[in-house]
Amino acid sequence: MIKRFTQFTFILLFHVSAFSQKGLPALGKISIADLKLTQCPYDKDAIAFKLIDWGSVHYDRGTSDMLFKTIYEKRVRIKILKESGIKYANITIPFYSNNNIEKISKLEAYSYNLENSNTVQTTTLKKNAAYTKKINNYYSELILPIANVKVGSVIEYKYTLESETTGHLKDWYFQEEIPTRYSEFQLKIPLVYTYTIQPSIIDSLTISEDVVEELINTNEGVVRTNSLVKNFVMQNLKALPDEPYMGATKDYQQRLQFQLAQINYGKGDIKYINSTWKDIVKTLLDDEDFGKQLQKDIKSADAFITLLKSKKDDEEKIAFAVNYFQKYFTWNKQESIYSYNGIKETWESKTGSGGDINLLFIKLLKEVGVNILPILFSTRDNGTVNTFFPFIEQFNTTLCYVILNNKTYIIDATDKFISPQLIPEKILNCHGFIVNDTVTKWVVAKEDKNKYKVVMATKAHIDENGVMQGESIVSSAGYSRLNRLKNWYNSQPEFIENYFSANQQAIKLNNIQVKNTEDNNAMLEQIANFTYTLGSSGNYKYFTTNIFTDFVKNPFTKEERSTDIDFGYLQDYHFFGNYIIPFGYEFDDLPKNISFVMPDKSITLNRFVEVDENNLTIRSMIEFNQPYYSASTYPELATFYKKMLDLLNEQIVIKKK
Repeated sequence: MIKRFTQFTFILLFHVSAFSQKGLPALGKISIADLKLTQCPYDKDAIAFKLIDWGSVHYDRGTSDMLFKTIYEKRVRIKILKESGIKYANITIPFYSNNNIEKISKLEAYSYNLENSNTVQTTTLKKNAAYTKKINNYYSELILPIANVKVGSVIEYKYTLESETTGHLKDWYFQEEIPTRYSEFQLKIPLVYTYTIQPSIIDSLTISEDVVEELINTNEGVVRTNSLVKNFVMQNLKALPDEPYMGATKDYQQRLQFQLAQINYGKGDIKYINSTWKDIVKTLLDDEDFGKQLQKDIKSADAFITLLKSKKDDEEKIAFAVNYFQKYFTWNKQESIYSYNGIKETWESKTGSGGDINLLFIKLLKEVGVNILPILFSTRDNGTVNTFFPFIEQFNTTLCYVILNNKTYIIDATDKFISPQLIPEKILNCHGFIVNDTVTKWVVAKEDKNKYKVVMATKAHIDENGVMQGESIVSSAGYSRLNRLKNWYNSQPEFIENYFSANQQAIKLNNIQVKNTEDNNAMLEQIANFTYTLGSSGNYKYFTTNIFTDFVKNPFTKEERSTDIDFGYLQDYHFFGNYIIPFGYEFDDLPKNISFVMPDKSITLNRFVEVDENNLTIRSMIEFNQPYYSASTYPELATFYKKMLDLLNEQIVIKKK
């Protein structure tokens, strides 16, 4: 969410002219050479790539409510190289639409195509063709239906976004999931403001700056002041691919982040904006949408508070409150630090954002004496927090931090399925900042006890026709239970496809039962009855015991990887199988007993095989002792995974005696 900063007593006397796009081709003009491109010169596998990604920001005269407003300009030009790249012509521009704080104007969009090798066909976005779609109560998106797009096309669009806020600058991303040939960001800010810039850059970045003189109107009259003009340029950036278990894309994008550090009102009057984490705490506790909410009296919740007080101890109070919120409250899927709806309204409507629901939960537990505090996180898909930079914009959610009997709990009251003993998966291994007016403290949401745990027992019988009839009982605990339970309630067909049908072409699932969905303390039990048609070659029949596991398909097949591997949690798998072959048959080839370990001993595989006439028993145990692997260790991990899947997929061969 965007927070408004204090209204300032400065306005610009004149409209700041748009930045020139020096050296760039004019909007609406395209070269034959760009239209003839068939691949990105420095990233051969690209399905599309950005020819131009240009942006600027400056301040302009504001409205009566806000004397300043922030003006963003954005221009993008994209070359479509392959059929799968046409999706990049589906342009959506998100903006904060609540109370019209952000508005989009001066929109232009084009598609360009080459005809007869040397004629450019330009298709212009028709007036009023773009339309706005509401995402939620706070955000909307502008959709651009750019026409006449195909392989070989170039699309281009440009717009201006006016924001009725100051003191908050959007991050600029040089690198995207497709390559970028030229990326430039231009900043023009009166020296009244000082911004801290946090760059995350690996490749070459060109920076130029200048100071220009402007007229500023203050309460004391018209004065001259200086503005800083700063340009940042990067070129020929490779794509940042979406890789399995890569964590937040933002953590790997080359980018600039901004935070207002101070305002110089003149004559030595300087206001420092959240220069330390202690300042962040004070700002939050004084904020109408955060700390002030925790001071509000919710008369309509008196009966619930009375019920809480009747519980014998704090642990029972927390369990009761969690169960109540899971049963009666609905999260609107919006992460937030703040309670924009207000916790009183959230209690009455039983719906709200993460900030609404969790701040309400904290308020109610505080009322009955539970030692509970707000804790700020940036979720795993939002990116890593830099603890050395007091940027409140790094965070995107508020959760509940409880200290109880020398134990700590991190609770997300929006989650309908999680147990209070389980750290929410979305913040696993993330740094959390506790909002406490007495001490500044960080915690790491690290989970050492609860794992992603799966126990599977399979019993099957094979007939003389090579058809296996069997039953697998899959028991899920910890994060396996949580993930599968959410998937089951969200979509049962999708659940079956994800866990029991995907990549299992030879197997027919006859039916499936799911038990213990209501008891968080029990393992989630999934009972699958199946028919498996064995493969055959001459007098031989063969099958694999690696069915209904998380290891049917290898996610690490690429030779190289540019991002780290973040599983999130520790993992523990136990697979037991008993297979009876028909009389008159014998085992011809069997997997061997084996113990296989990663070089750093972080992953182990143990398998035991036992045969008694026509009865095969096989046990496999896989244990992941760490949740995170750096990109530099990817070759070892990929090699281990390949060997592990080869072992798990080894065929069991039977033949007639």
